[in-house]
Amino acid sequence: MNGKKITNLYETGKILNNLKSQRALIKISMPGVPDVFFSSILEVNVDSNYILIDELNKKNAHEIISTHKILTIEAKLDGVGIRFSTELDSFNVENNIYQYKLFFPEYLLYFQKRQNYRINIGLGTNIPAKFKRDDGTPVFGQIINLSESGIGAVLDAPYRLEMSEVLPHCEIRLDDELSISSQLEIRYITESNGKKCQHIGGKFIGLSSSAQRLVAKLVIELQRDLMRRLPKDDVR
Repeated sequence: MNGKKITNLYETGKILNNLKSQRALIKISMPGVPDVFFSSILEVNVDSNYILIDELNKKNAHEIISTHKILTIEAKLDGVGIRFSTELDSFNVENNIYQYKLFFPEYLLYFQKRQNYRINIGLGTNIPAKFKRDDGTPVFGQIINLSESGIGAVLDAPYRLEMSEVLPHCEIRLDDELSISSQLEIRYITESNGKKCQHIGGKFIGLSSSAQRLVAKLVIELQRDLMRRLPKDDVR
Protein backbone atom coordinates (compact mmCIF):
# COMPACT_ATOMS: atom_id res chain seq x y z
CA MET A 1 0.00 0.00 0.00
CA ASN A 2 1.37 3.41 -1.00
CA GLY A 3 1.48 6.26 1.47
CA LYS A 4 1.32 9.99 1.02
CA LYS A 5 4.88 11.31 0.63
CA ILE A 6 5.43 14.31 2.89
CA THR A 7 8.52 16.39 2.07
CA ASN A 8 7.67 19.68 3.78
CA LEU A 9 10.09 20.12 6.66
CA TYR A 10 7.63 21.67 9.09
CA GLU A 11 4.78 19.29 8.27
CA THR A 12 7.17 16.40 8.89
CA GLY A 13 8.27 18.03 12.14
CA LYS A 14 4.67 18.39 13.29
CA ILE A 15 3.96 14.70 12.70
CA LEU A 16 7.15 13.64 14.49
CA ASN A 17 6.37 15.94 17.41
CA ASN A 18 2.93 14.34 17.67
CA LEU A 19 4.62 10.93 17.89
CA LYS A 20 6.83 12.34 20.64
CA SER A 21 3.97 13.88 22.62
CA GLN A 22 1.94 10.66 22.44
CA ARG A 23 5.01 8.67 23.51
CA ALA A 24 4.28 6.38 20.59
CA LEU A 25 6.30 3.21 20.25
CA ILE A 26 8.55 3.30 17.17
CA LYS A 27 9.74 0.13 15.43
CA ILE A 28 13.27 0.22 14.01
CA SER A 29 14.76 -2.08 11.40
CA MET A 30 18.15 -2.05 9.70
CA PRO A 31 19.27 -3.57 6.37
CA GLY A 32 20.82 -6.99 6.86
CA VAL A 33 19.69 -7.23 10.49
CA PRO A 34 16.98 -9.85 11.15
CA ASP A 35 15.90 -8.35 14.47
CA VAL A 36 13.65 -5.35 14.93
CA PHE A 37 14.05 -2.91 17.80
CA PHE A 38 11.75 -0.58 19.70
CA SER A 39 12.25 2.89 21.09
CA SER A 40 10.53 6.28 21.37
CA ILE A 41 11.23 9.84 20.23
CA LEU A 42 12.70 12.17 22.85
CA GLU A 43 13.25 15.35 20.84
CA VAL A 44 12.44 16.77 17.39
CA ASN A 45 14.57 19.72 16.28
CA VAL A 46 13.48 21.06 12.89
CA ASP A 47 15.87 24.02 12.87
CA SER A 48 18.93 21.87 13.55
CA ASN A 49 17.65 18.97 11.42
CA TYR A 50 17.76 16.09 13.88
CA ILE A 51 15.61 13.85 16.01
CA LEU A 52 16.69 12.21 19.25
CA ILE A 53 15.48 8.73 20.20
CA ASP A 54 15.72 6.72 23.38
CA GLU A 55 17.78 3.62 24.04
CA LEU A 56 16.83 0.53 22.03
CA ASN A 57 15.43 -2.49 23.80
CA LYS A 58 17.56 -5.50 22.83
CA LYS A 59 20.92 -6.98 23.74
CA ASN A 60 23.79 -5.67 21.60
CA ALA A 61 21.47 -3.01 20.09
CA HIS A 62 24.08 -0.30 20.61
CA GLU A 63 26.74 -2.29 18.77
CA ILE A 64 24.33 -3.06 15.92
CA ILE A 65 23.03 0.49 15.41
CA SER A 66 26.58 1.88 15.63
CA THR A 67 27.69 -0.52 12.88
CA HIS A 68 24.73 -0.40 10.49
CA LYS A 69 23.52 3.21 11.03
CA ILE A 70 20.83 3.17 8.27
CA LEU A 71 17.40 2.91 9.91
CA THR A 72 13.85 2.40 8.76
CA ILE A 73 11.39 3.63 11.36
CA GLU A 74 7.69 2.75 11.55
CA ALA A 75 5.08 4.02 13.94
CA LYS A 76 1.38 4.72 14.33
CA LEU A 77 -0.19 8.10 14.99
CA ASP A 78 -3.88 8.03 15.91
CA GLY A 79 -4.11 4.69 14.14
CA VAL A 80 -2.41 5.91 10.94
CA GLY A 81 0.82 4.27 9.77
CA ILE A 82 3.99 6.34 9.36
CA ARG A 83 7.31 5.21 7.87
CA PHE A 84 10.59 6.98 7.13
CA SER A 85 14.27 6.26 6.65
CA THR A 86 17.13 8.02 8.37
CA GLU A 87 20.72 7.57 9.46
CA LEU A 88 22.51 7.62 12.79
CA ASP A 89 24.46 10.84 13.31
CA SER A 90 25.84 10.33 16.80
CA PHE A 91 24.99 9.08 20.28
CA ASN A 92 25.46 10.14 23.85
CA VAL A 93 25.04 8.57 27.27
CA GLU A 94 22.87 10.31 29.83
CA ASN A 95 22.29 8.78 33.26
CA ASN A 96 23.91 5.59 31.95
CA ILE A 97 21.32 5.32 29.16
CA TYR A 98 22.14 5.62 25.47
CA GLN A 99 20.38 8.25 23.36
CA TYR A 100 20.69 8.39 19.58
CA LYS A 101 20.78 11.51 17.41
CA LEU A 102 19.37 10.80 13.93
CA PHE A 103 19.43 12.95 10.84
CA PHE A 104 16.08 14.56 10.10
CA PRO A 105 14.34 12.47 7.39
CA GLU A 106 14.14 13.88 3.86
CA TYR A 107 10.53 12.73 3.73
CA LEU A 108 8.11 10.42 5.45
CA LEU A 109 5.28 8.24 4.20
CA TYR A 110 1.95 8.92 5.85
CA PHE A 111 -0.57 6.15 5.22
CA GLN A 112 -3.94 7.81 5.06
CA LYS A 113 -5.70 4.47 5.06
CA ARG A 114 -5.47 3.03 8.51
CA GLN A 115 -3.01 0.19 9.00
CA ASN A 116 -4.53 -1.70 11.86
CA TYR A 117 -1.69 -2.97 13.96
CA ARG A 118 -2.82 -5.99 15.94
CA ILE A 119 -1.27 -6.25 19.38
CA ASN A 120 -1.13 -9.43 21.42
CA ILE A 121 -2.61 -9.21 24.90
CA GLY A 122 0.07 -9.96 27.48
CA LEU A 123 -0.13 -12.17 30.51
CA GLY A 124 -1.85 -10.46 33.39
CA THR A 125 -4.18 -8.47 31.12
CA ASN A 126 -7.72 -9.83 31.15
CA ILE A 127 -10.14 -8.56 28.48
CA PRO A 128 -13.35 -10.60 28.50
CA ALA A 129 -15.67 -10.76 25.51
CA LYS A 130 -19.32 -11.65 25.18
CA PHE A 131 -20.88 -12.57 21.86
CA LYS A 132 -24.45 -13.29 20.83
CA ARG A 133 -25.48 -15.49 17.90
CA ASP A 134 -28.46 -14.92 15.62
CA ASP A 135 -30.65 -17.19 17.72
CA GLY A 136 -29.73 -15.27 20.88
CA THR A 137 -27.31 -17.88 22.23
CA PRO A 138 -24.59 -16.22 24.31
CA VAL A 139 -20.93 -17.12 23.74
CA PHE A 140 -18.10 -16.12 26.06
CA GLY A 141 -14.37 -15.85 25.60
CA GLN A 142 -11.14 -13.95 26.26
CA ILE A 143 -9.44 -11.48 23.90
CA ILE A 144 -5.90 -12.54 22.92
CA ASN A 145 -5.15 -9.82 20.36
CA LEU A 146 -6.75 -6.55 19.39
CA SER A 147 -6.71 -3.94 16.65
CA GLU A 148 -8.99 -1.14 15.50
CA SER A 149 -10.46 -3.45 12.87
CA GLY A 150 -11.01 -6.64 14.85
CA ILE A 151 -10.03 -9.15 17.51
CA GLY A 152 -8.58 -12.55 18.14
CA ALA A 153 -10.14 -14.53 20.97
CA VAL A 154 -10.18 -17.88 22.70
CA LEU A 155 -13.71 -19.11 23.34
CA ASP A 156 -14.57 -20.62 26.68
CA ALA A 157 -15.36 -24.33 26.30
CA PRO A 158 -17.75 -25.66 25.09
CA TYR A 159 -18.78 -22.59 23.03
CA ARG A 160 -18.22 -22.82 19.26
CA LEU A 161 -18.78 -20.59 16.24
CA GLU A 162 -18.83 -21.10 12.47
CA MET A 163 -16.57 -19.65 9.77
CA SER A 164 -18.06 -16.53 8.08
CA GLU A 165 -20.77 -16.30 10.75
CA VAL A 166 -21.85 -12.73 11.48
CA LEU A 167 -22.60 -12.21 15.15
CA PRO A 168 -25.18 -9.48 15.79
CA HIS A 169 -23.54 -8.60 19.09
CA CYS A 170 -19.92 -8.52 20.27
CA GLU A 171 -19.19 -6.79 23.56
CA ILE A 172 -15.64 -6.24 24.80
CA ARG A 173 -15.07 -5.02 28.32
CA LEU A 174 -12.04 -2.72 28.26
CA ASP A 175 -12.11 -2.11 32.00
CA ASP A 176 -14.53 -2.31 34.93
CA GLU A 177 -16.54 0.67 33.71
CA LEU A 178 -15.95 0.78 29.95
CA SER A 179 -17.01 -1.52 27.13
CA ILE A 180 -17.51 -1.35 23.36
CA SER A 181 -19.90 -3.27 21.16
CA SER A 182 -20.49 -3.97 17.48
CA GLN A 183 -21.30 -6.77 15.12
CA LEU A 184 -18.50 -9.22 14.37
CA GLU A 185 -17.76 -11.24 11.24
CA ILE A 186 -15.81 -14.45 11.92
CA ARG A 187 -12.80 -14.52 9.56
CA TYR A 188 -10.84 -17.53 10.81
CA ILE A 189 -11.15 -20.40 13.26
CA THR A 190 -8.55 -22.79 14.64
CA GLU A 191 -8.90 -25.58 17.15
CA SER A 192 -6.74 -26.08 20.22
CA ASN A 193 -6.50 -28.13 23.37
CA GLY A 194 -7.67 -31.31 21.69
CA LYS A 195 -10.50 -29.44 19.92
CA LYS A 196 -12.00 -28.50 23.28
CA CYS A 197 -11.80 -24.78 22.55
CA GLN A 198 -11.67 -22.54 19.50
CA HIS A 199 -9.38 -19.66 18.60
CA ILE A 200 -11.31 -17.22 16.44
CA GLY A 201 -10.49 -14.06 14.55
CA GLY A 202 -13.16 -11.53 13.69
CA LYS A 203 -13.67 -8.19 11.96
CA PHE A 204 -15.72 -5.44 13.57
CA ILE A 205 -18.82 -4.35 11.66
CA GLY A 206 -20.40 -1.03 12.49
CA LEU A 207 -17.97 -0.03 15.23
CA SER A 208 -18.65 3.61 16.07
CA SER A 209 -16.01 6.32 15.70
CA SER A 210 -15.92 6.87 19.45
CA ALA A 211 -15.41 3.14 20.04
CA GLN A 212 -12.62 3.10 17.42
CA ARG A 213 -10.86 5.87 19.34
CA LEU A 214 -11.18 3.90 22.57
CA VAL A 215 -9.66 0.82 20.93
CA ALA A 216 -6.85 2.92 19.41
CA LYS A 217 -6.09 4.38 22.84
CA LEU A 218 -6.03 0.91 24.42
CA VAL A 219 -3.71 -0.42 21.69
CA ILE A 220 -1.26 2.43 22.41
CA GLU A 221 -1.42 1.70 26.15
CA LEU A 222 -0.77 -2.00 25.50
CA GLN A 223 2.17 -1.07 23.25
CA ARG A 224 3.66 1.00 26.06
CA ASP A 225 3.14 -1.88 28.48
CA LEU A 226 4.86 -4.21 26.00
CA MET A 227 7.78 -1.79 25.77
CA ARG A 228 8.14 -1.76 29.55
CA ARG A 229 8.11 -5.56 29.66
CA LEU A 230 10.68 -6.10 26.90
CA PRO A 231 14.08 -7.04 28.34
CA LYS A 232 16.78 -4.39 28.35
CA ASP A 233 20.04 -6.26 28.69
CA ASP A 234 22.92 -4.24 30.04
CA VAL A 235 25.43 -3.88 27.20
CA ARG A 236 27.50 -1.10 28.73
